[in-house]
Amino acid sequence: MTRSLNLHQLATFQMVAKHSSYVRAAEELHFSQPAVSAQIRLLEESLGVKLFEKIGRKTHLTRAGEELYVYSQKIFFLIDDTLDAMDALRSPHYGRLSIGADTTFGTYVIPGWLGKFHKLYPNVQVELEVTNPEHLIEALINNRLDLVVMGNYSVEVPVFVAPVLSNDLVLAAPPTHRLAERRAVPFVELSREYFLVREPGSGTRESLETAFHEAGIPLQVSMQMGNNTAIKQGVAAGLGIALLSRVALDIELETRRLVILDVEGFPLVRQWRLVHLQKKHLSATARAFKSFLLQQADQLSPLAPRSQRETRARRKDVSL
Repeated sequence: MTRSLNLHQLATFQMVAKHSSYVRAAEELHFSQPAVSAQIRLLEESLGVKLFEKIGRKTHLTRAGEELYVYSQKIFFLIDDTLDAMDALRSPHYGRLSIGADTTFGTYVIPGWLGKFHKLYPNVQVELEVTNPEHLIEALINNRLDLVVMGNYSVEVPVFVAPVLSNDLVLAAPPTHRLAERRAVPFVELSREYFLVREPGSGTRESLETAFHEAGIPLQVSMQMGNNTAIKQGVAAGLGIALLSRVALDIELETRRLVILDVEGFPLVRQWRLVHLQKKHLSATARAFKSFLLQQADQLSPLAPRSQRETRARRKDVSL
């Protein structure tokens, strides 16, 4: 007797298992609920086992369903790898690209670079995920992203890493701040200040906490905020000062809404890096984007004046 698996039925099974609901699976698949039920029934008949059971109002996987769910994930991962391998044999001009970037780079730098890349490869489908480094690493390991750009990283698996752009972290304050007109302010003066900070997992927050720890000074946090825009608004409103990437402050500095404090030890010079799994099979499109990013790294970002190249080259790189 020849046995076979119907991939359409298996995909329907995965959706029901994911949501523990025939109704939600039907909504996401744009099928009717009876059609979803029919697909599951055919799959159960084909395999000769019961895959779901209803207890009360909830739908649960049976033991056989749990086993099939594990194998179905492996099957569809293998299918994705197969499609990626086929994409790699095609021109990079027609592929798919899944990339990620930390919040600051993804907001202030990569949109301009993607604009340049789009002119070179107008038919490439790009998916960009902007989040904190912890989520980027998780997405890399789970094979949801081809490559990411971020600052701090900690990965237990082998990865390819290359520098992309210097990230100068500066202290931002309103122009009326007591330290705004002073020069070479001692670090110890910051012990009197309250800071607006990003969420745990943010590379900028980690850099600030490290600097205070190394200086032996307690960091006083007035408020935690989820993005740079909210932090800049809070600083301008006098809620505290903040450590922010220089690339995030162009408009605020031009309009004198914010200023950069001249404090000893600042700016903290960090590095944005291109990261991908060493064993990741990059498609032709992903390889093209990787090459493009490294070319941008060589030329420096258009956001920074070329005159800053020499200044940055003289600074001591304290990147982690």
